[in-house]
Amino acid sequence: MIGLYVHVPYCTVRCSYCDFYLVPARGRDLDAFVDALCGEIASIGPPLLGRDADTIHFGGGTPSILSPRALDRVVRALRESFAIAQQAEIALEANPEDTTQPRLEAWHALGVNRVSIGVQSLDDGLLRRMRRPHDAPGALAAVAAARRSPLRSVGVDLILGLPGQDAAGALTDLARVVDLGVDHVSLYLLEVHERTSLGKAIALGRLAAMGDDAVAALADAAADRLEASGFEQYEISNFARPGHRSRHNLKYWTDEDYLGFGPSAHSYVLGRRWSIPGRLDAYIAGRGAGLGRIEESPSRSDRASEALIAGLRLSDGVDLAALRGRYGADFTGPGRGTLADLAGAGLLETEGDRLRLTRRGRLVSNEVLARLLPDGGPAIRPPVN
Repeated sequence: MIGLYVHVPYCTVRCSYCDFYLVPARGRDLDAFVDALCGEIASIGPPLLGRDADTIHFGGGTPSILSPRALDRVVRALRESFAIAQQAEIALEANPEDTTQPRLEAWHALGVNRVSIGVQSLDDGLLRRMRRPHDAPGALAAVAAARRSPLRSVGVDLILGLPGQDAAGALTDLARVVDLGVDHVSLYLLEVHERTSLGKAIALGRLAAMGDDAVAALADAAADRLEASGFEQYEISNFARPGHRSRHNLKYWTDEDYLGFGPSAHSYVLGRRWSIPGRLDAYIAGRGAGLGRIEESPSRSDRASEALIAGLRLSDGVDLAALRGRYGADFTGPGRGTLADLAGAGLLETEGDRLRLTRRGRLVSNEVLARLLPDGGPAIRPPVN
């Protein structure tokens, strides 16, 4: 079955570390955006029209900035164009300031059964530095409200490696959200982008990034804490209690089809990749159908390499025999010598045709994955919304 992704490119403010495509919501006509979004969905034709779908994921940006009525319109449009499974996962990324009891109940009424709350930190000083629009008490209240709601799965996002972040404080933050009974935790290691305000501050020496060794030690300690609390690390950045893995995100990592809607959304369907240009005003003016697509033409060998690299992000790893069966001669697996070297370094383990990274390997995954590619070049990463 296909996964459906909806990109909502609005935020209240741009966080200091954010390099995603987004626009400020203030003064914007959100209803016009929803009109365009529904128009794009309605324009879907064969062979995708009517296809079975078992996940819907609202991402961004900040999709929780849309009213429940607007979100309901989009869900209805998707149901009109696709055969949505009865037990479909319908997930929403939310900011704490939007996660109120009335909204949670409204989201549940329109079919949402999974929410991921962007907590990022429970240190008010760090939150201000990141330009997050919430504080720690607000974040904790949002998580507690979500846990009281009828939503099946409640997750939180946290960032590790922030300038000025204290390792002990970060682990205390983690314990506080776990104690609230969350089902899923995404631990993202800070990526510094030179175009962001945070990246510029670090480049000018106004802030100092946490060292690589310190970040690795913090990530390792956080993984220990989560596993001791009953979570399983099923992907490099993601931990879940049994039965609460993100079904939609798993499609990105297991070489399955997904279809994206909204400006800057990516799709991977029937061996083709494309994206919608990140031009919101033109997207609205064309009612979602006037921008065209940015088409990519990956070869079968490129797609096979992407499947290998994406699959190795999972703790379960990849089955090399299955990749050979899917891609045939276009799949050039890693050489035995390379596998032996990485296994000897404690970065990789093999079991028959099953290949997986060790925890140590996951901490330096970019370097390990690059060595596994046929030409030893930089890791190919499939576009993830």
